[in-house]
Amino acid sequence: MSGNHIFTFIMFNSDYNHVTDYLTIIPHIKEDFRVQARLLYLLAILLITNSVLAESKTNPKSERIGIDYKKLGTTIPMDIPFTDHNGRQVTLAELAKDKPIVLAPVYYSCTSICNPLLHGITTLINNSPASFLPGVSYTLVSFSFNPDEKSDIAASKREALLNSLDKTKQLTPDSWYFLTGDQESINRLTSAIGFHYRKEGDAYNHPASLIIISQSGIIARYLRGLKFLPLDLMMAVTDAMEGRWAPTIKKIAKFCFVKDPQGRGYYFDFLKVAGVLILLSIAITITTLTIILNKKRGTKAIEVAAK
Repeated sequence: MSGNHIFTFIMFNSDYNHVTDYLTIIPHIKEDFRVQARLLYLLAILLITNSVLAESKTNPKSERIGIDYKKLGTTIPMDIPFTDHNGRQVTLAELAKDKPIVLAPVYYSCTSICNPLLHGITTLINNSPASFLPGVSYTLVSFSFNPDEKSDIAASKREALLNSLDKTKQLTPDSWYFLTGDQESINRLTSAIGFHYRKEGDAYNHPASLIIISQSGIIARYLRGLKFLPLDLMMAVTDAMEGRWAPTIKKIAKFCFVKDPQGRGYYFDFLKVAGVLILLSIAITITTLTIILNKKRGTKAIEVAAK
């Protein structure tokens, strides 16, 4: 079977279940190494494509809940109106005061992950040095994505959390804001930061994350989870202050791990990672062999010219 016939066979029979059949015919090809390299390249693409398609079937966009990391490095509108815990209308630009903003999307009546997230923030503050506190190095902003919540519940939640701080870590009044807003403002901000959630009855299904935003509105970092290390936040805030932005290690983990469709956790996506590694190996191999062949041809050309 010629190389071209094999390419046609693969392209029109791209069922992942038959990848092993393709592997069995590769050793029998008697043509140039570049034919085998092209076959391996196609096989790697099949592995990655199959993995992506499988993930998209189990996680349809219509049911998407989570963080859109493509928003990293984009600029959000800083003029969206919200109401703070004092009942005063404010914008993020006014609250920033030339400092980065650490944004915490929650809703104050949440009975699931919002309370652990907010208490994770108080633990973070208690473990931070005095030179790196809200109001000093950054502005801390919690905002509710439940349009039914008003400034009274925001003020109550704020008071409870501030009272849980260590006495040595008492904050200034302009250090931690608790915002509420109407549906339009909520939609504009959650869309801008890539925060996807869904209402289910009286509750909301949503991710847990802090979003670090520069004073000019650039999304510099996402810190996922319920517990945060002071060093991680210090690095993220420093990057935001200097206008840098970068993905966290969790973005890499998100690529390598896939959520179990039955909700039992995450599993390592071997096919996707293996496909990428195969592609890299093939690229390196082709580049190396091409360099070697070019050197040999150059040497022969010099020898012929010398004769």
